[in-house]
Amino acid sequence: MRGASLRIGVDPDAPGAVEAFAGPAVVRLSRAVGLPRPWPDVHGLAVRWERDGRTESLLLSGTGTGTLSRFVLAPRRRVVDGPFTTLMPFRSPDGPVVIAARPSARPDGGIDVLLLSSRLRGPWSRWGVLRVDPPDGAATDDDVRFDPVLDCPSGLATYRWAAALRLPAYRHARRTVPHPGSLPS
Repeated sequence: MRGASLRIGVDPDAPGAVEAFAGPAVVRLSRAVGLPRPWPDVHGLAVRWERDGRTESLLLSGTGTGTLSRFVLAPRRRVVDGPFTTLMPFRSPDGPVVIAARPSARPDGGIDVLLLSSRLRGPWSRWGVLRVDPPDGAATDDDVRFDPVLDCPSGLATYRWAAALRLPAYRHARRTVPHPGSLPS
């Protein structure tokens, strides 16, 4: 778990633009399969923040950013070796929108992340920026939950079919760390 600063809603014309927010966030970087380094793995990037007392989350997985590759998992050796997307679109006033992240390593061990949005097959637009702190070795993430179904960013919603696909994966986490508005198992 790492601290971060998040700024979203930077371009009101971007697909799926949300109300502006700038503030602290927490980030979890993960390896999906858990293969030992230096083996490639599908990396995950989870971001969580609070806006007006409401938790919001984004979960992104290592993918490509092409018309088809934005929906295909892509193993890589390091988090900063390629882009991420939400894989499944959010419902927005602009129609279905996918969020992407392009990470780059900083010399201090932190990560700068450009957040992008796109319609299903369109070009990418700047959606926000995330500045991830260097690892400090002391943080634990056992009690922090990231839930893109119940805590999707304000102004976006999860499609029913996407929620149905994701809910089984999050049921265990909800039993471990209850969510105030969680769905029954």
